[in-house]
Amino acid sequence: MYTLRDDLDGLRLAAPDSPDVWLVFGGRRHRIASPAVYQALFAGPDDLIFSEDIPSITMGPELNDGTCLARPTGAHAIFLVTGRAPVRKFHIPTFESFTDFGFSESAVIDVPALILDAVELGGELTSTLDRTRRAPVSTDEG
Repeated sequence: MYTLRDDLDGLRLAAPDSPDVWLVFGGRRHRIASPAVYQALFAGPDDLIFSEDIPSITMGPELNDGTCLARPTGAHAIFLVTGRAPVRKFHIPTFESFTDFGFSESAVIDVPALILDAVELGGELTSTLDRTRRAPVSTDEG
């Protein structure tokens, strides 16, 4: 049985006995197709978490060749753009989520806004940690 695990959003997972690396977002695990894709997104192997539970997490689309981090020229918004059809962009809403995911600032490519405007929005990439930081604080005094 597969489980959505939005509590793991922002983590990079690997099984101890496998070369595959998975990025979790939207509660799903997304396999990073190659070392080239990994290098196009992340600063390094820091924060890689080894887990035996990966097969139980619902699988999402693979992050394949062409997947990159892109920003419209002159803007601050950054998107994870998937490589093959159907191409999707995922908005990274805060710098905190960007760093929680372990993305590399030097990997962000500036592209004409017109190009990103033509790509369908797949949603937001918010890390579990950033959701926790931004959650409203309860003021109930019971």
